Amino acid sequence: MPKASRIDLTKQQVFLALPEKPANPISLKEIIRRLSSQHKIDDKSLNSRALEQFVRRILEKLLEFNEYPIYSEKSARPVLFGREKEPVKQALGVLTQLSYLNDKVTRFLPIEQQAIFQRSIKQNGVDRWQQYIYVAPSAVWRSPDYKAEALRVIYSAIENQHPIAFDYRNMKGQAKRKQLMPWGLMFKAEKIYLLGVEGHLDIDKPASYAVHRMENLAPLPIELKYRCKPDTKTLTQICEEHEIGLFSSHRDKKIAIELKFYGDAARYIDETPLSDDQEIILLADDCRVLKATVRDCYELRKFIRGFGVNVEVLAPAELRAEITAELQALLKRYADV
Repeated sequence: MPKASRIDLTKQQVFLALPEKPANPISLKEIIRRLSSQHKIDDKSLNSRALEQFVRRILEKLLEFNEYPIYSEKSARPVLFGREKEPVKQALGVLTQLSYLNDKVTRFLPIEQQAIFQRSIKQNGVDRWQQYIYVAPSAVWRSPDYKAEALRVIYSAIENQHPIAFDYRNMKGQAKRKQLMPWGLMFKAEKIYLLGVEGHLDIDKPASYAVHRMENLAPLPIELKYRCKPDTKTLTQICEEHEIGLFSSHRDKKIAIELKFYGDAARYIDETPLSDDQEIILLADDCRVLKATVRDCYELRKFIRGFGVNVEVLAPAELRAEITAELQALLKRYADV
C-alpha cells in the first residue's frame, strides 16, 4: 500500500478509524495513531501538529454536517470521539434530509409527531440547512387556520381506521352533517383535504373535504362497517387513478385543446407540460400554439384564466365560447363600476 500524505486522508477514512458503539470513544491522539497505522502515513514526512489540525477539522465537519454521524464527549479531557452504530447512522441521515424541508414536512405529521420531529432535529443538531432553504407559497393566499383538536380527531381516525362525523360547510356556506371513513390526507397548495367515503356509499373513489371547513368533529364507533381504503393500493395510486388532485368528477371528459400563447407565456409554456401527448407549434419567438389532451375540469379553467390576455382558446369551440362569455361578463361588470 502506498504511503499517504495528509491530503490523501478522506472523511470516510477518518470516520472508519473511530470505534463504533458500544466500544469506548477514543482521543484525537489515538485516532491519528490508527490512521497512521491503517494508511501507512509517514510521520517523519509530516508535521505532527499539521496532521493533528487536519484530522481535527475533519472531525468538526463530521459533527457539524452529520454526513458520517459521529459523536463526541466534550466533557472528557481530552475530548473523545466515536461513531454510531449503523441503524442509528441511517436514522440520523434520514432525519437530516427531512430537516432540509422542516416547515413543509412538519405539516404532514400528526400533532404529537410534529413536536417530536422538531425536538429530534434540534437535539441531534441537524437543523443547520434550514437557514439555506425557503419553500415559497404556491399562491397569493396563506394557509388556513387549522384547529389542533380537529386535526387530532382526523389523524387518530386515519391511524386507527375508525369513522368520524363532522359538519361540513360547502362553497355556498351551507353546513351539512357528514359521516365517513377517512382514507387519508391530500395536501394541495396551502390547504389540507381529508379523503374518504361516506357511510351510505360503496364506491372506489373517495371524495375530498377541505379540513378548514370541517367543524364539530367526533369519532364514531369502530364497529360501523364503512368502506375502507383498499389495502392493495396506496392513496397516491388511488388519487392518480381518479385524478382527484384536479377536483374533477366522473362528468369531466378528456378533451383535445388548442391554446395560443403570447409574450413571455409563449416562450416558457413548454417547461411544465399539460399531458404526455403535448405538442408545441412555434409561430414566432413570442407566439406558440399548444395542443394537448386534458381533463375538462375546473382546474383547466383556472389554468387558462391565470394567463389573462396572453392566452387564446382556439379549440374546442365549446370551451372558447365559455371563456368568451366569461370575458364579456367581466367587461360588463367593470363597465358598470
